[in-house]
Amino acid sequence: MRQRLLSSVLYYALIVLILGVILIPIYWLIMPSFLPASEMFAFPPHLVPRSFTLKNYYDLVVTYPKTVTIDMLLYLRNSFIACGTASGIVLVISILAGYALARSSFRGKEALRTAILLTQMMPAVLFFIPIYLFMKRLGLVNNLLALILVYPGMVAPFSTFISEAYIMNIPQEIEESAILDGASTGTILFRIIFPLSAPMIVAILIYSFVWMWNDLIISLVLCHANEVRTASVGLFSFIGAATVEWGGLLAGTVLCILPPLVLFAFFQKFIIQGILAGSLKA
Repeated sequence: MRQRLLSSVLYYALIVLILGVILIPIYWLIMPSFLPASEMFAFPPHLVPRSFTLKNYYDLVVTYPKTVTIDMLLYLRNSFIACGTASGIVLVISILAGYALARSSFRGKEALRTAILLTQMMPAVLFFIPIYLFMKRLGLVNNLLALILVYPGMVAPFSTFISEAYIMNIPQEIEESAILDGASTGTILFRIIFPLSAPMIVAILIYSFVWMWNDLIISLVLCHANEVRTASVGLFSFIGAATVEWGGLLAGTVLCILPPLVLFAFFQKFIIQGILAGSLKA
């Protein structure tokens, strides 16, 4: 009995420790965004704030766009457009490619799978100069279309492996029965594969969206003009050569973490199902 009690105490103590490690940095990010500068830089720091203010958020939304042309709402809109569109493209590519790898037999299939895998082993920074020169020749530098075209190439390979592994777990007899009834490949994809792959679809969409949403380097290289900056580049604008505008940076960071946080909060069940099911091949 005593040993079981000790095990339970250690178990819950470990949970509390892990939660502390995860939540304390988040708390330390969100809490100062509601503090005036005098208390934000108080030493020793106040774990429990003594006063709250919305001035940092007011300056972020109202003051900065008029004074220093840092428009965080515009940057958030740009991120939603680029990341949302590119995530849809990734979904289409990964499902079609994953279905072909899982169900079709063709010459060079293993070579293709190896090539896709090799793309994930190479640092993305190696492609920045060729991508920039290519987009410059197309006239797409400082155009959100450049991000919409480049992002899928960075995310689709990994999503294709998730899609292939998930589709391999779907019984092939279902598709064979549909073929006997005269169903085409398109019908099988839209009437069978898509409905049975809802967790995988959600996992791919959210993984793609969050990866693109957090990107800084690619968007900084291709979309550095103020009117096409994404949210991550917009946050980078608060960091100057000699000073950092901490109030705007912290308030903007809180706004930027809300979309991924909401997605994970509402769809975590589907994300876990999609990743776990896609990690086990039949």
